[in-house]
Amino acid sequence: MKSKDEGTGAMIRKNGRSAHGGTGIWLPALFLALLLAAALIPAAAPPAFGAIITVENSLIPVLSAEVTRQDPAVIGEEFSIVYLVKNISDKPAYDVDYSFNVMNAVDNYPFVMEKPNPIERLDPGASAAVSIKFKVDVGAREQTYRINGLFTCTDAGKSAPVVYSAISDVSISFTTVRPNLTVTELTILEEDPDTEEGFTIRLGFKNSSLIYDLRNVLIQLEGGENFEIMEISSKKEITRIPANQTNFIEFKLRSREGRSSNTILLTTSFNYSLGSVDDKREELFVPIKDEPPSSGVRPQVIIKRYTLSKDQVLAGDRINLTLEIENTNARPVKNVLINFGVESTSSEGGGSSGSTVFAPVGSSNTFHVEEIKGKSTITNTITFAVDSGALARTYIVPVTITYEDEKGQFMDLFVRDNVNIPVTQQAKLSVTSMMLPSSANVGMPVPVMAEFVNSGKVDLADFSVRLEGDFDTMDASMYMAKLMIGVTTSYTGMLTANEEGEVEGKLIVSYLDNNNLEVVEEYPFTLNVTQMEEPAFPEGGMMYPDGMYPSDISDEPVVIRLLKAYWLPGVLGLVILIQFIYIIRIKKKAKEEFFED
Repeated sequence: MKSKDEGTGAMIRKNGRSAHGGTGIWLPALFLALLLAAALIPAAAPPAFGAIITVENSLIPVLSAEVTRQDPAVIGEEFSIVYLVKNISDKPAYDVDYSFNVMNAVDNYPFVMEKPNPIERLDPGASAAVSIKFKVDVGAREQTYRINGLFTCTDAGKSAPVVYSAISDVSISFTTVRPNLTVTELTILEEDPDTEEGFTIRLGFKNSSLIYDLRNVLIQLEGGENFEIMEISSKKEITRIPANQTNFIEFKLRSREGRSSNTILLTTSFNYSLGSVDDKREELFVPIKDEPPSSGVRPQVIIKRYTLSKDQVLAGDRINLTLEIENTNARPVKNVLINFGVESTSSEGGGSSGSTVFAPVGSSNTFHVEEIKGKSTITNTITFAVDSGALARTYIVPVTITYEDEKGQFMDLFVRDNVNIPVTQQAKLSVTSMMLPSSANVGMPVPVMAEFVNSGKVDLADFSVRLEGDFDTMDASMYMAKLMIGVTTSYTGMLTANEEGEVEGKLIVSYLDNNNLEVVEEYPFTLNVTQMEEPAFPEGGMMYPDGMYPSDISDEPVVIRLLKAYWLPGVLGLVILIQFIYIIRIKKKAKEEFFED
């Protein structure tokens, strides 16, 4: 039966025990026992080359199971694990059913499974894909859980079920895998728009995902009782918005008679590689100037425009937010209070209690302006300190403006609007250990090992490691679609030099950072390659232990004499060799199973 090593890949177990019989601790002892037996007991004749070893057939069906796809797990959301189950015996399997347990948690927390239908019959040699849907509890913490998927089946006689398992590591995080479409801009293209004849607005739509492209983006605008959409259709489509990019669409509007506000309704939807996102509806504010009202009409104040001092806002940085506040009325307004809302990091699953994502620097979050004259604009700037633990996403900062007219006839007038501030985290990859060779023998393989950890606050996409140089390689490259925050991964490759002299090589690491830009790091090394020395033999072709002569050697068999003389270094060397080969095997298979998805 197929066996998988521990890791993100699957491990096949039968009746709850590992198919390979346990951990690798007993392997050195077993090989040592075999060596001693070979030395002291006459060796049995080995089977002839090509001999067929037969195993007695059993009435019990044998299954193999492995994980072929595992979706990213996000707190509060659903994800799927897809298994490939195969009947590798010559007996049919009946009532193939699935259950699971979380090996490093109690009562299977934090996962809830949607129970699948069992497979009534799986014929010999047949296979089936089983997709299991899980949901992560909203109160879960960011960590890696080990899910043990259990497949049970019975034979034709419906005897006691036999259990086989496939283990996978599931890392859950707060960062949603579903991309988001954000409106980053709403501007009027005309300098002096004519609300009666029509004016043009431009909307900016940003794909906030660093991984997925958005396709078939459908945009629908509704003016309601406030505006008329002067287009053939109120719907428009963007074929594709690449990851972390912004596209623009224009609509022509005209004010309706009796317009009560400057709001419009926007509906958006899109597809991406893992599915589609349902309609999202939001209200937008159109910053147009009203005609001077007659005496006694309420004055109106709006946020005409806002700008950020930096195009990219990093967590832990300081930014200046500048608002242009316009009095659209011909009459002045007084006692204007501008209040900036703040968002607590407690809602983001991180940060200390009571801390905020944006904290005003050197002032409170409320400002007072004595007066804004009619048909004029004032500018107000506030400096924010961005919390260093803020998650990488776009934050909405609510802004409330309260004011009154010059005569005090209308008191407690107010307008509410939102300011979008995109925040990103610094991408950082740390090397926890690295073993680069400095010398080698011609034709002898030499290992290259490295261990990395994502020590930043954003996931690293398209993470890869490759070995290059003027030598032959084995397992020269490794690839991960995404290296999650706080996750450690390792690389092991082998190189074999074919010529003497100095040989240059390098280990190349690359990934996409928080700006979706490729970062490449190189670690060069130089190999001093020499020919392996031939062991010296005395006359007669027989090699004896140091300091011994043919006359000093007893009549004991040669194997026994050599074993007595060299047993300690031989055993130590054998143990080290076995452990090294076993470690490479574990890392290699774990890496293959993890990246097979």
